[in-house]
Amino acid sequence: MDDKRRHQLVDLYDAKPASVEQFRSVLRQLIGHLDINSEEMEIVDWDATGRNPADFNRLAAKAWDFNEVGDAASRRRLFAGFITNSEITDGYGADYLIDFALGAGIPAAAIYDAMTRSTE
Repeated sequence: MDDKRRHQLVDLYDAKPASVEQFRSVLRQLIGHLDINSEEMEIVDWDATGRNPADFNRLAAKAWDFNEVGDAASRRRLFAGFITNSEITDGYGADYLIDFALGAGIPAAAIYDAMTRSTE
């Protein structure tokens, strides 16, 4: 992603932070660009069926317990954040989301589209 677009997104989220549900909507769109493994599918299914609170701690602990680095770590952080984020996402959080999404292999254009749609 070029610096101009990245700064536009960070400024956009600083001016109008995304609610938790907006953040989850962005992540749902971004995750749609990935080939999902069985562990990730469990998280996607949990979200799609109403985020059963009884499974929250187990899934959160499992998602944050990783040793991967680089692109694999970025991918893991996307899913861990998808489970556990419970605050608005400002420019600081948007900046990290961009890094994790790019590291996970999601195209810059898809990231930009998902993040701009959520703030409309």
